[in-house]
Amino acid sequence: MKMEKDNRQSGFTLIEILIAILLLIIGILGVGVMQNTSIEGNNTANNLTAAATWGSDALETLMARSYTHDDLTDDNNDGMAGLDNTNAAGSPADGGPIVQGNFTTFWNIADNYPVFATKTIRVIVLRRDEGRIKAVNIDFIKTEPI
Repeated sequence: MKMEKDNRQSGFTLIEILIAILLLIIGILGVGVMQNTSIEGNNTANNLTAAATWGSDALETLMARSYTHDDLTDDNNDGMAGLDNTNAAGSPADGGPIVQGNFTTFWNIADNYPVFATKTIRVIVLRRDEGRIKAVNIDFIKTEPI
């Protein structure tokens, strides 16, 4: 009786293993990029939340002041046109700057806007984020007490 040798082998070839490793590496790199993007997004959200908090704090302080307080005066009489002034390029703000770390807070007042016997208060918080200056604006309308 003659024994036949079985030449069929089971398993993976070297090329199949290399392709599987390549796919695994691509997947791991994708997860790494996703993680980096997530960290950057969280940092941006943290900065935005901090800017909004500083702005809200300044606005609450201004809201608590009397209608005729010096901080609620349109110092440069530019009204609604000056609500976006931040002391840059010759456009002085009515109040500020208040610097808290990476954040700078200004505020502007527009008398009798949008209606008579009101003041529009705009608080602007500037921050540097990824090399660019970004702003958070918060508006409030204060009415003159009767």
